[in-house]
Amino acid sequence: DDCARGGGMRTICDVCESAVAVLFCAADEAALCRPCDEKVHMCNKLASRHVRVGLADPNKLIRCDICESSPAFFYCDIDGTSLCLSCDMAVHVGGKRTHGRYLLLRQRVEEINQGIWTM
Repeated sequence: DDCARGGGMRTICDVCESAVAVLFCAADEAALCRPCDEKVHMCNKLASRHVRVGLADPNKLIRCDICESSPAFFYCDIDGTSLCLSCDMAVHVGGKRTHGRYLLLRQRVEEINQGIWTM
């Protein structure tokens, strides 16, 4: 499966519910594949102004800054590092548990203007 190969899970389009989503529209709160994005956002001028961000390819995982081999799942804002589960547990024991840590959602943030893809 994808997870065993390090690929992670893919997000399915919220409109057609069959294709892999490649972007997220904040205004619609929806993940969309390219054909559905064109149908939804190119149909009228108002919808075409929605800010959409590209979803990162799950095969291009961010690696842990400590071990440099495992996929990173957390970002520590104090240390400025991306960490896998094992390294996060090793680093953030005791007093460091108060560090603000965030789950990495593997999303590339790029605005898509006027139907032109900037992937």
